[in-house]
Formats: sequence, structure tokens, C-alpha cells
Amino acid sequence: MSATNDGSLSRGRIWKVSLLPTLLIVATLVAASLQASRLFEESLRPDLRAKAETLAQTAALQFHRAADLGIPVNRLGAADAYLDDAALGHEELRYIGFASPDGHLLYASRDLRAKPASFFDKVLKAHALEESRGLARLDGDLDLVHPVESRGRVIGQLHLGIDATYVEQRLQEIHTDILITLFVTALVTVEVLMALMGLLVLRPLRLLRRLLELGGEGDFTRQARVRLHDEATRALASAGRLVRGLNRRHAALDARAARTLDARFRFGDPKAPAALEEPGTSDLRLPLFVFLFGSELSRSFWPLFVKRLYQPGPYFSESFMVALPMSLWVTAMVVCTPLAGRLLDTRSSRVAMLVGMAPAGLGLFMTGLASSLTELFFWRVVTAGGYGIVTTTALLHVARTSKQSHGARSMGVFVGASTAASVCGTAIGGILADRIGYAATFGVAAALVGLAMALVLLLAPDLGPVRAREEAGARPTAASAYLGILKRGRVLLFILLAAMPARLVLTGFLFYLTPLRLHEMGFTEAAIGRLMMGYFIVTVFATPVVSLLADRHGWHRGMMLVGGGLSGLGVLLFASASGSWPLLAAVLLVGLGQALAATPLLASIPPLFAEECAGFGLDALLSVFRMIERVGSLVGPLLAAALLGTSGFVRSTHVLGVGMLALTAGLAAYLFLRSLPPTTPTPKAP
Repeated sequence: MSATNDGSLSRGRIWKVSLLPTLLIVATLVAASLQASRLFEESLRPDLRAKAETLAQTAALQFHRAADLGIPVNRLGAADAYLDDAALGHEELRYIGFASPDGHLLYASRDLRAKPASFFDKVLKAHALEESRGLARLDGDLDLVHPVESRGRVIGQLHLGIDATYVEQRLQEIHTDILITLFVTALVTVEVLMALMGLLVLRPLRLLRRLLELGGEGDFTRQARVRLHDEATRALASAGRLVRGLNRRHAALDARAARTLDARFRFGDPKAPAALEEPGTSDLRLPLFVFLFGSELSRSFWPLFVKRLYQPGPYFSESFMVALPMSLWVTAMVVCTPLAGRLLDTRSSRVAMLVGMAPAGLGLFMTGLASSLTELFFWRVVTAGGYGIVTTTALLHVARTSKQSHGARSMGVFVGASTAASVCGTAIGGILADRIGYAATFGVAAALVGLAMALVLLLAPDLGPVRAREEAGARPTAASAYLGILKRGRVLLFILLAAMPARLVLTGFLFYLTPLRLHEMGFTEAAIGRLMMGYFIVTVFATPVVSLLADRHGWHRGMMLVGGGLSGLGVLLFASASGSWPLLAAVLLVGLGQALAATPLLASIPPLFAEECAGFGLDALLSVFRMIERVGSLVGPLLAAALLGTSGFVRSTHVLGVGMLALTAGLAAYLFLRSLPPTTPTPKAP
């Protein structure tokens, strides 16, 4: 494998090439967003007053009709309830009241009735002092007066309290959404440009260099497959035509001349030359990113979506039923994980990705159309099965094509794509759900999965099985390898201490408890997505730094311990936080801890368990690792639901945080004991 195959040598060049177009795109979007925001702000305030006046006219109709029928306005018994109903569904309204022409308050909505009697006197004084009639300011709010007439005379006045901060809040939310959209745009642009540069420029040039090296060694048996027709691939195609021409001329020689050349050179079949392919860790990055982007759109509102379909029953509580789909998701992933390795051995990474993406896309689309929890559970399992195949395929592909000296950086390709997609999906998914609804958001997710399938067909090289069949035949069968690994207590203990706690925190705390808690505190779907996005942003920026430091200084184990401690502290901080900024700080701390713990985790497995890798194979070890790790993802929501139902949010969050710290301490003890010299020889793997 060449030095550039893992992307370490070319990453700096890709960043330089990707930076300028990204800045140009973002600058254009910033200019357009500022103009749109200014126009929206100019129209929002007049529209808000126009809406309040329209609502006042609608509410005044009933009083007008009552007066026309001869009913005195001071004898309308259900008027308070009528004003309560009129105020519902209008976030900008503080209250609605009806007063007599002399200023005596007769009827009021619930919020106005809760205020002291002196409040309405202040309202009347504010109108008397206000120069612009019909609209007065009071304690930062606005009071709109609308006269109610009947038969040419004023029978009363409707007072509508308008929240003066409503416009600022809406504008702040819009500006925040614009900033998030710009950030996501920049992230997507960089991700796409880096992937395309690797696939369309660096990969053809790398293959061309390898083809020339083989030609210099006298090997003309192979040529690269050319699928696209840009400058780099045309140069590679020219070299391929030269190799084919040499093979045709060699085939046309007589036997004596051919034997003379064969003594110095090697030629291939001109009709069916061997393919020159060098699988790289970044081959699947762009399709994986787009696929995960679509899959993560429902992350911020998933528990709320399930609660909408929940019907109370005698057997299971609401918290359990909300957590159950998340556990079913993990179960389906675990069941389908071995299929990815089998497809890689017998088919190719390309086929395995397509096999996983097809049911995932269908499941996402049908999930948005589900009308009951039974349908929801079924399509969630279908989606999870495809998701498990795709992610395991990408993970095994990276593990098989990376160099051990760059283990953490190679795994950073997988972690980086998944975390970048999580940032985009969580933020945009919350905004979409708030604007277009749940069903349409799932439709967008399915469309993104379809786009990922098209990218696999267009860009991903058809490499065939990544591992040779002969090598696979020398290994134990998958079932025997899994059983053999499961019998190794030290492997299981490491997974239980290092991987499962992180998954418990991720699924139990972040994906289950956090949306429910924030919704209970009054956060909208978009606000929940923005706050949860902080976790993934920290992971995106911390992952490459952690990968580099872990590989360069060998800090894999130390970073796992620090990450576990920070995750536990972040969970504890979230339990006691109340404002937006403390909650965000807690989520960021959890995200930093997860980045420190997860990035070097997979890269530390080969050196820690070199004997198991030699005996059972790295693929089998990673598959078992992922399956048992996902048991933590399965248990996390169920455990959080059980704690939430019996102990409440604060205590259940404390249990998760303290548990994370305790397991991290156990991992420290385990790694310390493993670092001691062995006193007895370890039995070899079969």
C-alpha cells in the first residue's frame, strides 16, 4: 500500500483545494441570507399587528351578534371560555380581554384573569398616555385595542396583549437556523469536495503511478479500470491503452521471440487483463456520509415522534414504548452485522453497501407513513437491518485497507464521516420537522439514501472481495470464530468496560433522555436539534486531533480513560442544568468525552489482542466487538426508560453519570493489569 493510500500525505492538499470553493459558497449564502433576513424582519412586525387585528375582528363578531340579538354584553356567561379558546394556538398573544366602553373589564382569558386587578388599570393609563391610538406599551408588551360596535354605537373594547419579545425571539431563531444552515453547508461542501478529490483525482493519479512502477519493473499484466472521463482518468486510460498495445504485440509474436521477452518481462492476456485496483480507506466515504446524513435526520425528534403514536394500554408504560424502537433498532443491527462480512468476502464493498442501503431507504420512507406503533416497529427494524450492513461494511473496509501505524487516523475516516453526517442530520432534521412535519422529513431522509445508492454506483470502485478467498479459507468459520472470541474473558471484559458504557450514554442519555427533557422544558424540535448538534460538532472537530495525537504519541489508552471521565461528568452536569447555555455546555462535554474515548478505541484492539487477531482474524474480532458494543445501545434506552419511570429525570441521569465514572475506573484497573508482565503463558488461539 502506498504512503498516500490512507490519505495521510494528501490530506493537507485536499484541504487547501477544498477551502477556497467552500469559502466562496458560504460567502454567497451569507450575503443572500442577510438580505432575506432583513426583508423578513421588515415584514414581520407589520404582519404581526395585522394578524392581531384580524384576530380581534374575528373575536368581536360574537359580541356583535349578541348585542344585535338584544343580549346585554355584561350578561354573556360563557365569554371567558370563549376568549380562552380564541387565545389558543397563538404564541404571540399574552391575553385577550373585553371591557365596557367606560373601561371596566368584563371578560378575560385565563392569563389575564390570573393578573392582579391593578394590571388593567395600568393598561388604561398606558393607552391614555400613548400618542398612537389603539396600541400601547406596557411592561415590554403591547396592548392592542379594537372597538366592538353594534347598530352604530360602541358596546365595548377588545384588548389583545401582544408579546413584544415574540418578534425578537422569532428573529433570533431564524438567525440561528441560518447560521446552522451555513455551517452545515460548509461541512457538506468540504466533505463532498474532499471525497471527490480523493476519488476523482488522487485515486487515478495513485493508480497511474502504480501502473508506471509496475511497467518499470517489467510487469505489464495489469491495467486500471476507468469509469469516468476527466483529466486524471484520461491520463490513466492512456497508460492502460499502452499496456494493452504491448500485450497485443506480445501475443502476435512467434513462440521464440515471446520466450525471449518472457525472460525479462511479464505480459497478460490482452482480451482479459488483470485489474489494477488498490482499495483505500476513503473509497466509501462520500456515499457513507450521504447515507448517514439521511439516517440521522430523525435523531433530534425521534422520541417525540414515537410519543405521538403511543396509545395508553394496560401492559406497557409510555416511557417503555418510546424506548423500545431504539432497542429494536440495535437488535436488528446486531443480527445483520455478520452479513456485511460475508458479503465483503464473497462479493464486494460496493455490493454490500447497496444491499444495506435499499431496505434502509424503504424503511425510512415507510416510517414516515406509519399510523401505529406496530407499523413503526416493523419499518424501524427494516431500516436498522440495512443500517447495520452499511456501517459494518464501511468499518470492515477501513480496517482491511488501513495500515496499522495509522490505525486511529484510518478509523477517523469512518468516525469523521459518521459524526459529520450526525451534525448535519441532527440540525437539519430538527429544522425540517419544525417547518414541514415528521412525515415529510422522513421522505427527505429516504431521498438522501437513494442519492447515496446512486453515488455508490457512480463513484465507488468495484473491487471485488477485499480479502482473497484463499486467505479466508485459512481462517476458522465465522460461527466458530465468534464462539472462540466469546470464550476469551479478557476480550469480553474490555468491551464491557470500554465500549458498552459509551453506548449506554449515547443511546440512553443523548438519544432518549435529552430530547424528552428538552421538550418538557419547552424547547421546540428545531431548538432540540440545535442543542444536540453541539455533541456532534465537538466530535467532528475533536476526532482528527485525537486521531493524530493517539497515533503520534501512543495515547490510545489514556485518551479512552479521560474520555470516559468527561462523559460521566457531562451527564451529571446536564442533570442539574436549567438554562440553555449550561445544557449546551453539558452536551459539549459529553461530546468531547465520546470523541476521546471512541476514536482510539477501535485502533487499540489489534495491539491489545494481537493473539486473537492472528488466530481468529481481525474481521471476526471487530464483528464481535461491534455486536457486543451494540448490546449497550440496546440496553441504554430501556435502562433509561426504567429509571425515568421509577426515579424521575434527575435521579436517572445521576445513575447514568455515576455509572459511567465507575466503569471508567474499572477500565483503568483493567488496562493497568494488562500492562503488567504475564506470569504464566497464555494459551494460543486455535
